[in-house]
Amino acid sequence: MASQAEIRRADILGTVRHSGHARVDELAERFEVSVMTIHRDLDFLAEEGQIERVRGGAKFVEPEFSETNVETRRETNVDVKKALASYVATLVSTGDIVALDDSTTVEYCVPDVLSAGPVGIITHSLKVLNVVSAHAPEVALTGAGGRYCVETDSFLGQATCNAVERLNATVSIVSTTCVNAAGIYHPDEDAAITKSAFVRLGTRKILVSDSSKFDNVGMHFVARLSEFDDIVMDNNLDGDERELLEKTGARLHLVDTAQPTPTLQPPAVLK
Repeated sequence: MASQAEIRRADILGTVRHSGHARVDELAERFEVSVMTIHRDLDFLAEEGQIERVRGGAKFVEPEFSETNVETRRETNVDVKKALASYVATLVSTGDIVALDDSTTVEYCVPDVLSAGPVGIITHSLKVLNVVSAHAPEVALTGAGGRYCVETDSFLGQATCNAVERLNATVSIVSTTCVNAAGIYHPDEDAAITKSAFVRLGTRKILVSDSSKFDNVGMHFVARLSEFDDIVMDNNLDGDERELLEKTGARLHLVDTAQPTPTLQPPAVLK
């Protein structure tokens, strides 16, 4: 049976989670205990990694569903990404305006996409902006700015989405962290809403992803699989995964590659 302290700490955690933060004096009054008792409770929860102590109180700590850092992801599954990128380029036509998201898989698509002869590129990836400006100055290049996030080397959030809403593309090429029956997801909210905006941007929508994304967990919804016209993935799917993709209504393009290495492991509590 849970002790009074355990019950109180659970209730404190719920309070902090709901509001995002809480003050010690407010918690002491709410739970009818001393300020020192609340300090001990908050110290306990902080040691468990469930909250962060701040001056005068505590704030909630979001669960760590974050991706591996961008530099590591750029060096992971390189051959798989190159093979997928080469195929994606066959779906781009001369004269297209192509919207590219900030995923490292899509980064590898850039040289092959440029070879297809697009007249314009739209992106929120700083790496893609630099590559296109350096190697294809004849292509009309538009960057969707906003808050720069060093972890993804890209611009994310509502300001970026607002910029995207004023643009138009004939093709969107998007990747993500998690694929399941409900759609595609991402662990970061700002990244998810920005990717959603890029999905909506293109008249034709292409999802490119490696099959390891079926093993991942993402909290924030990006798009339904049925929203995509084409899905490009490596041919390392099990029977259920392949059947799921075939039922989306999208054209499924499977590329022969080695087995990809996962870049995001699901939290143990969700396994």
